[in-house]
Amino acid sequence: MTTSKRIFVIPDIHGCLRTFKATLEKINLRKDDDLYLLGDYIDRGPDSDGVLDFIIQLKDDNYSVFPLLGNHEQTLVQTYLEYERNMFAYFVKKMNKSENLLDQDDKIKPNYVEFINQLKTFYELDNFFIVHAGIDFKSPNPLQNYRAMLEIRFFDQYVPPEFPKTIVHGHNPTYIEDILEAVEKRKKVIPLDNGCVYSKKHRFYDHTRLGNLCCLELNSFDLILQKNIELTSKNKDT
Repeated sequence: MTTSKRIFVIPDIHGCLRTFKATLEKINLRKDDDLYLLGDYIDRGPDSDGVLDFIIQLKDDNYSVFPLLGNHEQTLVQTYLEYERNMFAYFVKKMNKSENLLDQDDKIKPNYVEFINQLKTFYELDNFFIVHAGIDFKSPNPLQNYRAMLEIRFFDQYVPPEFPKTIVHGHNPTYIEDILEAVEKRKKVIPLDNGCVYSKKHRFYDHTRLGNLCCLELNSFDLILQKNIELTSKNKDT
């Protein structure tokens, strides 16, 4: 049955607030749309707190937004619990360029802790399994291996043919031609992370094939691309 509801999926934003907002303007996001976000809202880009604030505001304004937990959000709260304060502050400020997530005492701002703690690891729709990184089908209980859902890479060759849903994921920067092919052929696994934050020359990646924030509409399978438009880009290796 054809539905008029639009269902969008956007992967790793990584502090690129201007690019994220431009994407939502491009699709003309409405309150009767569903918007799934694949995690990794923070780090690397120039405006981590701005991205979190904007997502929280969208939810407060009654947009149907379904944000997932990413490994960067998980790492933020985990290191906060495990590291002593100076080491934690160095990790957030110098390593991940996300000083604006902390208060004057180098603690995570409480509203961000609350937001991160309520994030889910996956969503299941009728025909889609939406997750940050993927599924470890080699583990005894793949759908209970939540760590893999945050961290796994290159899992697509292990997806059993009987798995009933298309897996849509981010996490691993994927060249644009591979994303386009997966969408065009409606493959069983759809990678959407085109490394939005990698818009400048990089020592590992070919940045000319990266630098877009992707947005996939699940009913039409239309893929919307938005080039990185941040004023500054503080790239960091994965």
